[in-house]
Amino acid sequence: MAAMTHGGADFEVRLSAVPAAASIVRGRLRDWLEGLGWPEAELDDVVLAVHEAVSNSVEHGYAGVEPGEVSVHGRVAEDRGGRVAHVVVRDGGRWRTPRAPGFRGRGLPVMRGCMAGVEIRTDASGTVVELRSPAVARAVPPVE
Repeated sequence: MAAMTHGGADFEVRLSAVPAAASIVRGRLRDWLEGLGWPEAELDDVVLAVHEAVSNSVEHGYAGVEPGEVSVHGRVAEDRGGRVAHVVVRDGGRWRTPRAPGFRGRGLPVMRGCMAGVEIRTDASGTVVELRSPAVARAVPPVE
């Protein structure tokens, strides 16, 4: 079901696009960011935004068809004296235009509220959601 690497500065997970995928990614992404010394409040925002993107992929991209795959790739880059997490969520499903907000349909506003940048590209091969966190301070080396 899953392929994963997250040693060092990159994070990579590929999963079947089933409902459990979002919670699996959430836990592994949290572990990765904690290992990089990401501040807790900002870590929660990144994890929530990525969880929403994966959930949308599973629920909407593959609705009514055999589940495909969802992949998540993360990397950290230096940005004006701080660090920024770039996370890309990719699927091979079919994009569906978001409905007007009601009881549901708040995933995109949540992602935009948590992240400094959200870009969505869609074509016949699937959907790509690119998320960029606000900059955080560089990690402080552990005291030995």
